[in-house]
Amino acid sequence: RNGVSWTKEVTVFLGNVTVQLLQDWVVKVNEEVVALPFLREPYIFVERQTNTVLLNTNIGLKVLWSPRSHLEVSVPGSYKGQTCGLCGNFNSYYQDDLQMPSGQLSQSEAEFGNSWRVTNGNHALSSCRPGEDVDPCKSAGYQARKGANARCKVLKSAAFKPCHRVVPPESWYGACVYDLCACGSNSDECLCDTLEAYASQCRAAGVILQWRSASMCGE
Repeated sequence: RNGVSWTKEVTVFLGNVTVQLLQDWVVKVNEEVVALPFLREPYIFVERQTNTVLLNTNIGLKVLWSPRSHLEVSVPGSYKGQTCGLCGNFNSYYQDDLQMPSGQLSQSEAEFGNSWRVTNGNHALSSCRPGEDVDPCKSAGYQARKGANARCKVLKSAAFKPCHRVVPPESWYGACVYDLCACGSNSDECLCDTLEAYASQCRAAGVILQWRSASMCGE
């Protein structure tokens, strides 16, 4: 996906344990590939659940990884107001979630992401190109934009309607169009990733959708 960011892998540091969640269901613990389910007491338990990998930790942190690009991170209520970074500060006030380390609110997503860049092991800060605010639909051309808008309308269809009340689809529709413009020839894969991400949010809200079919991302 040229020009835009997407999650290729996830690294979790916990005590003296490092867990890497990679593409194609590969999981590494302290640089060694492990078979799932995997337990390393007292820190972690990693298991595969249908189309996701779930990392449970002894501090309450949970990481759900769909090994292409979808990531969910959750912590218990005891961490309320105690977090910072790209996932916000968990104070139930979403308007200040784009807070930078300086305490100021960023004016753009790129500024926010760049402010939280870190050095980590062999990955020096200078090796990461700063993010930029881009609109892939501008460069994709009219036909690509038209196609992305048409395909993403499935989010507003009957298959997803039971969830619309608890997870409004409008912002997801915009994100879907953005991703499909950026994905180019991989638009089928990107569409399915977006739909699965929306369905995952619906599950978290208590709505189970039966949206997959032979013609829609497989059953």
